[in-house]
Amino acid sequence: MKLGAKPSFFVLWYNVRMTINRREFVSLTLGSVAAAMAAPAVAEAGEKPLLKIAVMSDVQGYPFPEDAGMRNLERALDVLAPLKPDVVVTNGDINNSGNDMDAVRWYKARCDVRLGKIPHVSCAGNHEIGFIHKDQKDVRTPAACVADFNSVFGEGPSPLVHRVIGGYDFIALSLLSVSGFSADDLKPLGAALDRAVARDAKKPIFVMTHYHPADTVNDSSHGVKSRGGLLRELLNRYPQVVNISGHTHNPLQDPRSIWQGEFTVVDTSTLCYGCLGGNPPANNQISCLIPYGHESVGCLLLEVYADRLVFRRFTARDRRELDPEKPWTMALPYDPKHPQFDFVSRAAATPAPQLPKDAEPTLWYDYGLIYMMFAAAVDPTSVCSYRIEIAEKGGVTKSYFVIADYYRIPEHRQNRIVFRFPPKATRPGGKYHCRIFPVGFFGAEGKPCEWDFDIRADYPETEFIPNCMQE
Repeated sequence: MKLGAKPSFFVLWYNVRMTINRREFVSLTLGSVAAAMAAPAVAEAGEKPLLKIAVMSDVQGYPFPEDAGMRNLERALDVLAPLKPDVVVTNGDINNSGNDMDAVRWYKARCDVRLGKIPHVSCAGNHEIGFIHKDQKDVRTPAACVADFNSVFGEGPSPLVHRVIGGYDFIALSLLSVSGFSADDLKPLGAALDRAVARDAKKPIFVMTHYHPADTVNDSSHGVKSRGGLLRELLNRYPQVVNISGHTHNPLQDPRSIWQGEFTVVDTSTLCYGCLGGNPPANNQISCLIPYGHESVGCLLLEVYADRLVFRRFTARDRRELDPEKPWTMALPYDPKHPQFDFVSRAAATPAPQLPKDAEPTLWYDYGLIYMMFAAAVDPTSVCSYRIEIAEKGGVTKSYFVIADYYRIPEHRQNRIVFRFPPKATRPGGKYHCRIFPVGFFGAEGKPCEWDFDIRADYPETEFIPNCMQE
């Protein structure tokens, strides 16, 4: 807020809301403190990082404590606050409507309360500039939305923010179009990268964008020049870059959420709902949404040492660190000739997932629908999906996918996978041979479970597939 300006409606409303609902707010905060006491602790002994960077993204929230995104924010802060980060990086889509920055102010206020007033480096995403409520009369341009977004974090109106914090360069580039970055949009980023390299060519440069550079981490392979292709071409020239980007809502449990080639990319995941790409979507998806995707939300803490970067991953829903004994660790300075997280070498080193010896496939008839059930993979964290191949004897073969639940809270994972036959997958009286393949994250398929089944001739198949929101 500028000096002498009147308080915004948000500030007045925030103060009144916190007075009226003090009991509710205190209850939420006390719950967060209690959870924080159980959060992973920082090891006091041994080498300490030079800098600790908290990473959160894609809250897609509204400014009230009951909002799902804001509740997940509090859970993420439960994890991050005891770790005492030095800087917060946010990769856009904090709010759900570009013409309304109250959610961004709420986010900043809660971070300040829980983490202290440490520096923020943030970029606006497609929700900040492109999702405008139709009933709002003051519809602004994307540039105006970016300026408003930046003002919350004490920055000027430029889409590019460049700061040196703790001796390291942080560069954030906000979107000015939901289609992605144009060549003109990227010119300031190229100049900022040149300045950072001139300042210190050996240190990593942290570059924050909402969209991923194309063909890097999972679901970045849009191949669209305007979305991530031009960004990729630019960053290819700077091996020092560690790009931190979001948008896709992929789970941090997915090993494809980190990539190395000419430079390094890490996916931020989300604090709203989980997604996975696919064309067409898997059988158990609605659009790109994954079932029980609220359990996949997470955040990161990057620990910077002189000779390495350590990426610590956390699930927000149950406040748990993923693989605490084996965090993603990259050597510094980065040498593109010897990547540690490229997909090719990791695919070669990762065994295919396997089903148990007896997967016990079963058919279940229910009100015109047919379901197939079978045992989950032996290691549920090794399987990304299941490919189900159904071949009518003497006829065509059809393939379907089911997203595995590797991202769910461990005690919530299913011992048996349920596949609902889509319309026309089979026909009454048909005879079929089925193969079920567990599919790994890098595409390797394990040994299939094979079985034969017949569809009852008198079964009244329905074409109605109930479609409802997934929890």
